[in-house]
Amino acid sequence: MKKAYFISDLHVGSHDQENEILKEKYLRSFFDFLNQEHEFSLYIVGDLFDFWFEYKHAIPTYYQHILSKLMLLRERGIPITFISGNHDFWMRDFFEKHMGIPTFHGIHTETILGKSFFFFHGDGIVEKDAGYRTLKRILQNPLVIRLYRWIHPDIGIPIARYASQLSRNHYALEPEEAAAEDAEYIAYAEKQFQKGYDIVVMGHTHRPMVHKKKDKIYINLGDWLVHFTYATFDGQTLEQHTWKLNEEKPPEESFVF
Repeated sequence: MKKAYFISDLHVGSHDQENEILKEKYLRSFFDFLNQEHEFSLYIVGDLFDFWFEYKHAIPTYYQHILSKLMLLRERGIPITFISGNHDFWMRDFFEKHMGIPTFHGIHTETILGKSFFFFHGDGIVEKDAGYRTLKRILQNPLVIRLYRWIHPDIGIPIARYASQLSRNHYALEPEEAAAEDAEYIAYAEKQFQKGYDIVVMGHTHRPMVHKKKDKIYINLGDWLVHFTYATFDGQTLEQHTWKLNEEKPPEESFVF
């Protein structure tokens, strides 16, 4: 492997149809580009879907395009790693069993091209998210999941998509609130630096960011709702990019180790 790609917060299947049409164009272009690349790996750091619930025999039709793009990469032997987010934490074994994509819930650590990476989607980090952390424990309870599965997909999926749309309202923050929240993410990342990790990769805020402290880097991957951002690492340089249709824009941020 010569390069790693990192993306998060695609929120495929959101209620905003206009944004979904635009997003699909961007994603088709991006994955067509990846399908021409060689010797790389892809890391999805949460919220690939706007909602994912793993029914035994049903997958929402609007996920087929992104799943087919991922399968094309897997059929070429491209390693893909999935770290689930708060919109897709009801994942079980579909990705691992049927697509050969290892899936991790919560924190995932890995050495990539000689550097130690700390991955976490980032939900529940800020102090004001105490209520959300309690709700997350409830929603991830096996009994709750088992009960929800009894709801027919034609009913259960639309309900969950509506709830997912509401859960994004907190991203519309005033600049001061966003800055305060980003400061908490930086503080969290720096704690991981102290534990010896070289690079901390998160998402969730939908705000692209790169923070460097000495030879350590925290990067927030942004989103594919507004920013269309992703990152790459080749063992020497960590770069943050913005994808443009049919072309790759020069990196916004570049850090060399």
